[in-house]
Amino acid sequence: MRGGEYRWKEEWNSRGTPRIPERSSGDEASSSKFRVCFHHEKESVMKKFAFFATVAAAVAFTIGAADAAERYRFGGGPSGGAWHPSISAGTQLLNRKIGRKFYFQYSPSAGSVANVRRVSLGEFATSWGHVGQVYQSWTGTGLFKKDGANKDFRIVANVRAQSQIIAVLADSTIKSYKDMAGKRVNLLKQGTGSHVNCKNIFAAVGLTDKIQPRYLGFSASGRALGDRQIDVYCSAGAPFTIPALTRLSIQKPVRYISLSEAEQKKVTDAHKFYVPITIPVQKEVRGMKEPARSIAYDVWWIAHKQMSNDAVYNMLKVIAAPENLKQLTKTARYWRDLSGNFNALKVHKIWVHPAAARYWKERGVKVPAEVVKGF
Repeated sequence: MRGGEYRWKEEWNSRGTPRIPERSSGDEASSSKFRVCFHHEKESVMKKFAFFATVAAAVAFTIGAADAAERYRFGGGPSGGAWHPSISAGTQLLNRKIGRKFYFQYSPSAGSVANVRRVSLGEFATSWGHVGQVYQSWTGTGLFKKDGANKDFRIVANVRAQSQIIAVLADSTIKSYKDMAGKRVNLLKQGTGSHVNCKNIFAAVGLTDKIQPRYLGFSASGRALGDRQIDVYCSAGAPFTIPALTRLSIQKPVRYISLSEAEQKKVTDAHKFYVPITIPVQKEVRGMKEPARSIAYDVWWIAHKQMSNDAVYNMLKVIAAPENLKQLTKTARYWRDLSGNFNALKVHKIWVHPAAARYWKERGVKVPAEVVKGF
């Protein structure tokens, strides 16, 4: 064997690792080079190890911080409606501001009926719901009769009042509700609060068995009206318009159909959570030239008992802060009228969350003491 060369023994030492190569008799300089090379290689390995250890620690810290946050699902709404983009924008704001402590996952839904049911069951931690579905879930009546009364949620805010829109193309021969007999009337998808409101109106005025019902979603029904596949469009207004219909009116003008005074009274008498309203002419809705009588109702923000008091308080503190609400409204106007007006709950006997009451009182709102109750 030539000087300076190393021969590797095939044996393994008692610890199960290869033996260090034995040097044959040879040049000492080669041995020195070997030691220098080995030293640099070892130093390089140690630096790499330190780098990856640092990265791993950072990842572990991030994951740990995320895991430490309280996590809640925020139920939204169907595509084409106003709730879907509004609640989505709200959850993004919440996660930017307080996501390290309270993280909110946006979950699309079928609408008000689904939202209230899923919050009452604890599948959603929080969401919005029409007063009709909130009341029925609380009392175990109507659509929630089989569910039974459920009081595992509380009200945290009054989102806004909505109206119900009944519209046709401007050149339609339909001028009144009576003219809708035998016509194709879209009542929206089942599971939405708007669907329930449409059904309630047509039942109260005695038209349920006289129309041809359709069950298309918000966007699809707007297109169907424009293509004359349906004759009548029924939907919630926020408060007096709905995006799908407003967009349609740019190309094909539309008209709102008004209830008569007698018809309006029949609807509000049959459902105590509705109030009479007259929708003023909406300039952005092309073709609308006259006001229309309809019904209005509140949309409530509700929270399941799984949410901590701190989570409810901070959720409101972020969303309802004037500077945040102003920015949020630029993205989603539906948030514009968010308030702590709970006076209607004195009639419905539905409770306000104590943490929500605390927040609104700090804002100077007079919250009726008789509607505030914990779990």
